[in-house]
Amino acid sequence: MFKEIKRFPRVDFSASIQFRITDHNYGDHVANNVFVEYLHEARVQFLASLGYTEKDLAGVALIMSELCIKFTKQAFYPGSLRLDIAVANLRPTRFDLYYRGYDEEGGLTLLAKSEMAAFDPSSGKPIRMPEVFAGRFQG
Repeated sequence: MFKEIKRFPRVDFSASIQFRITDHNYGDHVANNVFVEYLHEARVQFLASLGYTEKDLAGVALIMSELCIKFTKQAFYPGSLRLDIAVANLRPTRFDLYYRGYDEEGGLTLLAKSEMAAFDPSSGKPIRMPEVFAGRFQG
């Protein structure tokens, strides 16, 4: 899976996130758990760039149903992380977001995948992905 993410040819969005001193752990590097917050921030920025939110993606809500992260390099304050995002593996009710994270020198810091599922917030049940969204990334 991580080889596929590393080689994925398309980037649909890039976000830059500044490290905070409070993101460091006792090992004096950015804590692994904080990267989950960075992925969330980048995902929200990506959706906003398309006019959507996680609560309203063309009439459906999104929920993360899976998250996988491979850390390839430590990150340190001060600095920032560039996260490149690509939409992949569109299915009727789900899609994947691939993330590649780079430090300021361009070194690969992480590879990640989140599976996002469309659901009806009133029932909590899966629902079809809106064609207006899926159509942007098919092909």
